[in-house]
Amino acid sequence: MNNDKMTGVIQKRVFLEFPEEVLGIEFEEPVQAELERTVVVSDFFDKNLLEGQILIQHNCWFRPVKTPVKAHLTLARVAGYRKAVYGLPEEHHPILFQHPEYPHILISTTKLSNFVEGRFAPFADWKIVMGRIQAWLNGKDGIEEIDCLMSVKPTFNSGGKLPKGVEKNAFNANVRWFNNHIFFDQGDLFGQGNMTGVFEGYNSGIESSGRQSPRPMTRGDCTGESAMIPALDWAINNSYPSRKATQQIMNFLFHSKKLADTDPLSPTYGGLYFYENLPVFYGDDNCRAAMGCVLASELTGNIGYSENILRCFLSVLRTTGVQGFRRGSLRPPKAFADGKTWQTYQNEDYVEYRPHYQAYMWAGFLQAYVLTGHQEFLDKTKCAIRMTMEVFPKLVWTNGITQEYARLLLPLAFLVQVEDTSEHRSWLRTVATTLLDNMAECGAIREMMGDPEYGKYPAPTSNEEYGTTEAALIQQNGDPACDLIYTVNYAFIGLHEAAMATEDNFYIDAENRLADFLCRIQIKSKSQNYLDGCWMRGFDYELWEFFGSSADSGWGAWCVESGWTNTWIAATFGLRQLNRSLLCKENTAYYQQIFPEIFKEMQIVHKYFEPKLKVTTVAPGAE
Repeated sequence: MNNDKMTGVIQKRVFLEFPEEVLGIEFEEPVQAELERTVVVSDFFDKNLLEGQILIQHNCWFRPVKTPVKAHLTLARVAGYRKAVYGLPEEHHPILFQHPEYPHILISTTKLSNFVEGRFAPFADWKIVMGRIQAWLNGKDGIEEIDCLMSVKPTFNSGGKLPKGVEKNAFNANVRWFNNHIFFDQGDLFGQGNMTGVFEGYNSGIESSGRQSPRPMTRGDCTGESAMIPALDWAINNSYPSRKATQQIMNFLFHSKKLADTDPLSPTYGGLYFYENLPVFYGDDNCRAAMGCVLASELTGNIGYSENILRCFLSVLRTTGVQGFRRGSLRPPKAFADGKTWQTYQNEDYVEYRPHYQAYMWAGFLQAYVLTGHQEFLDKTKCAIRMTMEVFPKLVWTNGITQEYARLLLPLAFLVQVEDTSEHRSWLRTVATTLLDNMAECGAIREMMGDPEYGKYPAPTSNEEYGTTEAALIQQNGDPACDLIYTVNYAFIGLHEAAMATEDNFYIDAENRLADFLCRIQIKSKSQNYLDGCWMRGFDYELWEFFGSSADSGWGAWCVESGWTNTWIAATFGLRQLNRSLLCKENTAYYQQIFPEIFKEMQIVHKYFEPKLKVTTVAPGAE
């Protein structure tokens, strides 16, 4: 209560949440926020939350206000990580304000009291908001303590010793997540036997109930990568259902006709679709899927898909230029218009220093070389890697520069295993040192942007740009976020392979620190059980919660990717349990036996070439 000095009347303080009508205030019909985020616009919270601070209510519903009011919080489309770096746009919507005529009435035009259920972020900031409202209702200054816990949270705190067996528990939890929420039964399609499909993951948007909607489409890369998980479960836990699932996943990938080009006359024959029934062919995606299937085949003893795997590798190889670089993607029919064929791409002198698209293709080629002994896989890879290291660290970067470093680790570690030379070890050490300069004390690898001249998808440069294209997870270098779609996941498998290749404590220690961090931040949730045991894209290691700038139009900070993120993190934990390398060598006799016929089928005329080592680059960000 408070005393009105004009009338002497004692007035009760009132908090109205999402009201339909209020005397003296004109509302519009409710709408749902899309790109808008909550911004502090007054000193109502004192120094606890400063003006310009950004908070996230996700896909909240609110009532736009026509009546002029002085707001404490407003919804606006703003760029920034935790601060609106370009100020407020002209259009914004007050969501917390005191009635202009009756200041003892505090009005929220949206529901704030479900901040736990709705998973508002950052969690600590919303506890301040609700604590301030509660204190205000009680006629007090400051912030009252709000006793509550996050409904979706990291499994462990940032400090303290982890329990024994934590890595195996993390692996098993992720296996359960795949089995319960990602794998689905496709039945027997086209008489090809039972098949298991793989959902892509979950969208970043969070509804007021805290629910995230699934992405039920299937992708070639996610499917092939996911085959590793049940295969490792079989190898570690002797799970017969997982062994069976491994076969059914590869059966779906190669025989369902949704994800593989099975037409021998097609210029992309043997390649894997980006999305089901969407014939766009990325070289790195194809090679990651093929590598996943190679490991799955070796662990389960199922070599029945070896021909499909070789076709996939060769499909990429025959569309890779003479210097070992390939265009990011080939999109029929445009890619093969005006007389272009796969030979056009095989013979072109294309160069682009962009590991985002190139590095895992090179890793795939090295795996294929080990299996088949086919020299072109090795020659093109060595040529391209050498040229890239000549210009390193001046690389074209996609959503951040750290992801480019992280992706280079695996092919460099494979190269050391294939040809253990001082030069190859030096390249690996150079890239790893550059990446690990960004490792925080807790083991996280902070996301960084590189030279703007070479950036493809940097942070937005205006409020209007926010959410319109792909973008970095941070707004500026120094923001304490790590990216588990583009960087940390690939750093983990890369450091593991580097440790296996060299037995050097430099890599072993870094891998162990990253493993500790990933065990801690694996999601634990009862209310949103479809997230329990997985990892999301963005994590803030200072806030110690999943958080980031969701400027990326397709993949915001809270998205969950089955393939890129969860397979490589879980697979690395599985490989650590087995104390083995990702690089597979057991079935080489069989691959070499069937390779000549597959090579002939792909109609490749092998031309040995002398690498030109012409150190030129495609214009920054070119496709």
